[in-house]
Amino acid sequence: MLPYSVPYQDFAFEHAIMGMAIVSMEGEVLQVNAALCELLGCSKQEVMDGTFRALNDGGILEVIRQKAADGRLEPSPMTALHVDVKYEHPEGRNLHLKLHFSASAEAPAPIRHCLVQFEDLTPVYELEEQLVQKEMKLSEREDGFLELLEELPLSAFITKNGIVQYVNQATLRLLHASDAADVIGISTDVVVDPSSHHKLARRRTRYAKYREIGPVTYLINCFDGQQKIVSGFTLITTYQGEKAALSIFKDITEQKMEEDRIMQSEKLTTAGQLAAGIAHEIRNPLTSINGFIKLLRTSEKSNKLYFDIIESELKRIELIVNELLVLSKPEIAHVSKPLDVLDIIEQIVTLMKVQAAMNNIEIIPRYPAEPVYVHGETNQLKQVFINLLKNAMEAMDQGGTITLSIHQSDSDVRIIVQDDGIGMTPEQIKSLGQPFYTTKDSGTGLGYMITKNIVHNHGGSIDVKSSPERGTSFTIQLPVL
Repeated sequence: MLPYSVPYQDFAFEHAIMGMAIVSMEGEVLQVNAALCELLGCSKQEVMDGTFRALNDGGILEVIRQKAADGRLEPSPMTALHVDVKYEHPEGRNLHLKLHFSASAEAPAPIRHCLVQFEDLTPVYELEEQLVQKEMKLSEREDGFLELLEELPLSAFITKNGIVQYVNQATLRLLHASDAADVIGISTDVVVDPSSHHKLARRRTRYAKYREIGPVTYLINCFDGQQKIVSGFTLITTYQGEKAALSIFKDITEQKMEEDRIMQSEKLTTAGQLAAGIAHEIRNPLTSINGFIKLLRTSEKSNKLYFDIIESELKRIELIVNELLVLSKPEIAHVSKPLDVLDIIEQIVTLMKVQAAMNNIEIIPRYPAEPVYVHGETNQLKQVFINLLKNAMEAMDQGGTITLSIHQSDSDVRIIVQDDGIGMTPEQIKSLGQPFYTTKDSGTGLGYMITKNIVHNHGGSIDVKSSPERGTSFTIQLPVL
């Protein structure tokens, strides 16, 4: 039995899950429980004979005796003396133990023995060591990663909550900054021009909702007042143990300027071609008009044929000008809305049937049973189908058939206008869409150009297939609503 104990205390001591021992003030181990023997890897006798003395390095019991003599060693575990010791287990591993010394609750004064409780902190120390090792590895990895970023020719910077935490040398060159300290700590709202702030907000919202950021192009402000255009992407990473955003950007200012120059050059070239075509197309009827006016001046009587020719040439000039006006209309002038393509085409076929019958042409419709909806503008789409049907009819001077088919899939609708006309060569197909290029005697070449622009403005495409003497097929593809 324990000194000064009762039977239930013997039972609680022996079956406690924490290792415990009763030790006299002289260092003699009076009793140990099974949990302590299991913890230390020794038998009861081995613990009582010498193991505890090995744990008494540094004169722990001397301190205990002094505290007991001063009345400062109490039965409560809250006021116990705590000592950390290392113990080499017989199996060769080291244990980190915390020893709690407290007076026995039943011991009379003066205190001659105390209760020692052994708390095994080895898992805690091992976990701490693993965390330290992991932090060291992460630190080494982060250092290597930052070294890689320093060598990167592209601009790289790391931000947390929109505040710059790190920049590489390429970023300093991009921003014309002399030192990293000038950039670190500032908000990305300062670097990104206010005209691009909506892109910043949109990216933050996208990440908050979908955990995606995606590529982006910004206008940025450099430290010397210059402005540049940059394009890049952002990845979520870890920096100094916290979640951060790594952004990689490339300066595309020169590239954009070159693209603008090329686009401007193309516009000027197109404008030049258009101007040359207009000059050529209008000069011919004007020459005719001028010649017939001179004849009328010298003629003694009015000649109806001259007036008819002048009127015809003036109408041709009016046709050219009207088609140029349609071509120059702003794309945003119309208001798009959901439309039933089937309904529009039925109206156009009804409108064109009379003209087709007069030219011995039959229009054969092949429609689906259900409506086909797209997003667009009614009058512009009507103009597209009128132009295609007129072209088809004008290509068949001996009559024939025009097949008008509609095919719908989950993503798009295809409207096919197939004629039995004279067809076109590959060279002619390639030239379609050029200003004033036409295969018809009285055409201007602007009709197809207008048709193509309208289709593209509706998010669609147009494809042409043709063979000489075998007819032509125009396929319009539009996104389904």
